Amino acid sequence: MPACYNPFFIKRHCVLIIIGIILICPVTLQATPEKPILAKQKKTIVIDPGHGGHDEGALGPEETVEKNVTLDLARMLATEFENTYRVILTRTDDYFLNIPSRTSTANHEKADLFISIHAGGSFLHQASGITLYFFKEIAEPALTPHTDPSKPFKRINNLSAWSNIQNPHQTTSKILAKSLLNRINEQTIFKKSEILGAPLMVLEGADMPAVCLEIGYITHPDEEKTLTDISVLSNIVQGIRNGIDDFFEKVR
Repeated sequence: MPACYNPFFIKRHCVLIIIGIILICPVTLQATPEKPILAKQKKTIVIDPGHGGHDEGALGPEETVEKNVTLDLARMLATEFENTYRVILTRTDDYFLNIPSRTSTANHEKADLFISIHAGGSFLHQASGITLYFFKEIAEPALTPHTDPSKPFKRINNLSAWSNIQNPHQTTSKILAKSLLNRINEQTIFKKSEILGAPLMVLEGADMPAVCLEIGYITHPDEEKTLTDISVLSNIVQGIRNGIDDFFEKVR
C-alpha cells in the first residue's frame, strides 16, 4: 500500500500540519477576551428652567427676574448631578421655549424624572414659601404657572392622549414631591412649604414622575433677596439632590 494511503501516515501528517498552524498564527487561536461589563446606566433627569427670552416670569420688588433665577438654579443642579445622573436642561440660556416643547424634551429623552423650576409670583407681597406641584386633573383646563384663572384659557393641544399621559404617574409624582420637600426643608430657611395637586400644563403630558417646584416667592421682598443668595441656592440644590436620591431608593 502506498505511504500516502497509510492511516498512520495520514494521522501523523495532520498532526504536523495543525502544529504548524499554531506556530505560524498563534493569535488566531487565542480565546476571545470577555467583553467588559457595562456600568449601570445612569438615571435621566430633565430639569426645566421656567420662562426665558421675552417671557420673563415674575418680577421682584428689586427687579430680580424669575427667568434668571430658574436658569441659575438649573445650571447648579446640572453641575451637582453630573457624576451621578444623566442631566438634560430644556433650555441652557436666555431664550423662549413653549410649554409643550419642554415636556416633549423629557418624553423624547425617555427621562426617569421631570422637574420644572419656577419662583412664585403674587400681587400680594406677603405670599411666601415653597410649593411643590404634582399633576392632578380637574374639570378645568390645564394651567400654566401664573395663569389668571379668571381669564379664558385656550388649550394649545386638544389631543386627549396628551392630557392623559401624566395620570398613571400621579402616585409616583406625589411621592417625588414629598421626597423633595422633606429634604429641601432640611436645608432652607423658608418657614412655609406645601404640596399641591394642580392641572399644570407643563406636567400634563409628561410620561414619567414629574413635579413643578416653586422655590419661594420672588415677589416677596425677603424671599427675593434669599433667591439671589448663592449659599441659599446651594442649599436648595442639596435638598433636591437628597430628595431625588430618596425617591429612587423608594421606587426602585
